[in-house]
Amino acid sequence: MSILSSEELESRCNDILCNLTILSPEGQISFREINAEGKYWMVAWTHVLEEFALRYGPYPNGFKSGFVKGADMVSPTFPAPPMSKVAIDAIGGVPTLALYKFGKYKYLFESLIRGRFRIAPASIYNDPSLNNAVRDDELSFTISKRTMGVKFRGAQNSLKAFGRLDKKLVSNTNYYVVCFATDYTLREYDDFEADACLVIKEPTRFIRDLLSAVNERLPGFLPSASSVKYVDPLNCEESDIDLYMCKHFKYTYQNEYRAVWVPKTPTAELEAINVELGSLESYVDLLRI
Repeated sequence: MSILSSEELESRCNDILCNLTILSPEGQISFREINAEGKYWMVAWTHVLEEFALRYGPYPNGFKSGFVKGADMVSPTFPAPPMSKVAIDAIGGVPTLALYKFGKYKYLFESLIRGRFRIAPASIYNDPSLNNAVRDDELSFTISKRTMGVKFRGAQNSLKAFGRLDKKLVSNTNYYVVCFATDYTLREYDDFEADACLVIKEPTRFIRDLLSAVNERLPGFLPSASSVKYVDPLNCEESDIDLYMCKHFKYTYQNEYRAVWVPKTPTAELEAINVELGSLESYVDLLRI
């Protein structure tokens, strides 16, 4: 982290704090359970605190600017329980295996009744008008490393270098994407400015039907569907990056699962399409808060 500017270190701090905290069933801001994932974020938080101490001295030095107020933390509801919990409890709690689609009720009602989904180009998410949970450059990923022993192509030996090396990986094409979540963690309604959620209780059946419907509309595209891989840009290699199926680790709390369609011939301009699968009422619940 020594290669990060003060602003970048503060941003990393906020990203980790966002993922370390959860909204409890009681509506309080709490820490994650100390399982494998919880340990990862606790270790990352400890490393950030150590970097602050190395730069500024003992806590709270370095935190006096109030930048943590900008972290995308969960919104507490205590003493009232979160409406998200009330909604999922109404159908018997979180299913063992499901996909979730958060959004506006008026659109998700159409998804439930008609199986209607909007399939959008990835480029639309790089829009400053979107909130922090939604906005992202889905067509690129930047890796940052210390420049120790960098070897340039054609050079006989490694050259001494100082500072950092940023490498931006850029997709050679736009592509279509539709996103879901693999977990229901009580905070998503706020993150996505949603008032409803589809609970898809037969995800394999749903993804099969979705891929089939979109493939009919996009015969020249290569389909795939998978959980998103979240990557720390300071601790990865270029080989770790699949631009269609990975995101910056700051979005880990979203537990995203996505389906993508990549054109066989690279293209920059794509128009959103709509598909209809037919009624999903036999295996999908629609929650509303």
